Amino acid sequence: DTTVDIKPSETSPYRIERDEEGRHHLYVEREALGEVYFTPRPAYVDRQTSDGQGCDEYLTQRGPSCLWVEPISFCAFVRKGEACGYCLLGPAMELRIRQKLARPVPDYEMVAEAVEIAWEELDLRELKLSGGALYDTRKEARLHIECLETILARVSAPEEITIFSQALEKEEQKRLKDAGATNVCFDLEVWNEELWDRLLPGKARAVSRKEWMKRLDDAVDVFGRGHVGSNFVSGFECAPRPGFLSQEEALASYAEGFRQLIERGVVPWFTIWNAHPLVGGFSESDPPPTEFHLQLGAVIHELLEKHGVYRDLGFSELGVDPETLGLYCYYCYTMQFTRDYPRLIGRKASRRDIR
Repeated sequence: DTTVDIKPSETSPYRIERDEEGRHHLYVEREALGEVYFTPRPAYVDRQTSDGQGCDEYLTQRGPSCLWVEPISFCAFVRKGEACGYCLLGPAMELRIRQKLARPVPDYEMVAEAVEIAWEELDLRELKLSGGALYDTRKEARLHIECLETILARVSAPEEITIFSQALEKEEQKRLKDAGATNVCFDLEVWNEELWDRLLPGKARAVSRKEWMKRLDDAVDVFGRGHVGSNFVSGFECAPRPGFLSQEEALASYAEGFRQLIERGVVPWFTIWNAHPLVGGFSESDPPPTEFHLQLGAVIHELLEKHGVYRDLGFSELGVDPETLGLYCYYCYTMQFTRDYPRLIGRKASRRDIR
């Protein structure tokens, strides 16, 4: 089994149907693929913090034992017209602020209170801090640290605390670790050097690609192997527009990026590009087919197994769930099915040791 987020699409060949017994099943055309289970709605989302806001205004549950909070609720790149070319999150954040549904920087005391309320109901094993971006990476780091320290003043530290941010300077990384962070993710998103500045103009101005790579190396020194990750947006480098790569070129580009990062001790993975007409003028038909992503997933799986990275991520062997969740939590990473390769391959057949 695995965990997915549902993204409704009128053009999708997949559908979920409910049978007479009230059970749900996934179909592609007339072929039944398996039973579907929905995560029960937690009771804490209907509770309020002391400022009268619902807990779900301050956090999101990403799995049965994982919470996600935003230390920063806006993207400075959007305000300067330098947003990442694939990203819908930044504009969505800005819209919420304009509608007065969110503050640019939330009240961390209320965030911590919401986490404490959720803690009463959950067996919290993971906490993730992600959202927004600033040109000033030192200030971005300070806000993450302040948010984390405020939360940990109310609840005990869970097993894993992961920070998703821009590539931070080494001293800021050390401060994050001292504050309780166990993992960091500095997402490159695009590997091709020529496309990087063009598709990620805000990141390019805040932290150059060369400096981003250096800071990933620094993070391995600070947090160790298996605790530093970097995401890519699968399919975006081969968007059907002038100046982008072909699908074959993009596969080769991603594969080279994966290889270089793995050799540096960084764990790569990818999310699947979902095009939106409000971002870059792309359409739903622009991303490559499912086979592209499956092929890319096979590439990254082979590299991770070859270089012994799965052991760093808590897998003692293939075909089992990891002992710790960390960077390869299969519950709460949206659309990142790379987590399923080590735990599902060989699950019903004989398992083989990871070396």
